[in-house]
Amino acid sequence: MTVLLVDDYPDALDVWEIFLTAAGCRVLTAGDGAQALVVAKSERPDVIVMDFQMPGLSGPSVAEALRQDAATAQIPLIAVTGRRIELDDARRLGFVALIVKPCEPDFLLAEIRRVAAPGVPSATVRPAP
Repeated sequence: MTVLLVDDYPDALDVWEIFLTAAGCRVLTAGDGAQALVVAKSERPDVIVMDFQMPGLSGPSVAEALRQDAATAQIPLIAVTGRRIELDDARRLGFVALIVKPCEPDFLLAEIRRVAAPGVPSATVRPAP
């Protein structure tokens, strides 16, 4: 499974990339929303895990652009955020799951696998333990 991780915080990308690679995923990374759009369109990952708040193109802006492109419209998007937002708001913006930072890598992997399965309903917000 190919996962695109999008976050403007390099340490988060590094930790999640190491963990997901060790779990058998092919991991692509993007440090901002503009780069995420380029990678998503060229690589068409199975799942995109994206920071909700980023400078420049925010997670919601990237989600909107991806949903408007037939080539990327069906890729499941997981929003990851350090602030509280409502799951319904995230759904309206095109995300199928919402995870609150900090998040355990095992939980992130479980959510990636869950949303990659066909016909999976949206997830509830899961704060860190």
